[in-house]
Amino acid sequence: MKKISETEQTILQLATDLIQTRGVNGFSYAEIATVMGIKKASIHYYFPKKQDLIAKVLDRYNQSFVTELERIRAKKDDFAQHLQDFVKLYRRNLESGKICLCSMLATEHYSLSESINQSVQDFFQLNIQWLQGLFEEENLFSHQAEDFFATVQGAQLIANSTGDLTHFDQLLTDKIKTIQKK
Repeated sequence: MKKISETEQTILQLATDLIQTRGVNGFSYAEIATVMGIKKASIHYYFPKKQDLIAKVLDRYNQSFVTELERIRAKKDDFAQHLQDFVKLYRRNLESGKICLCSMLATEHYSLSESINQSVQDFFQLNIQWLQGLFEEENLFSHQAEDFFATVQGAQLIANSTGDLTHFDQLLTDKIKTIQKK
């Protein structure tokens, strides 16, 4: 893998944060350049088009998320703990005033390229398949994994719009308890 420069890393981190808080259409190269104290041309050097920047941000986010899922799965915790750890991945963003990158990108799919939209769909499918693996080990139906994922997504959107994690926490705690009873 090609080593990226400190400037490129900073651009990617700022873009990630901005997409997760405002969306793709809520920031510009000029804004990133101002924060970094560089010229817009410097950003265009690394990412000629905004879609190039978004694609790289998405790729890094997806790789990081997969690593987190593997870390959770490697732990010898019980089913409920695995689900709680999965929920924490989404909660962490909310604690920082952000939302899952792919959730935000999904809301802006009309302004994104087909390849970016496909990567977002792949991310969601990866989440569902990972959850289905957990659910199948507990002899639960795979559609329950899809239901759980949809609940996490919806709770995340509500918590982000209200700025209150109480509902998010309570809803998902109750959901996990309900699943365990089945």
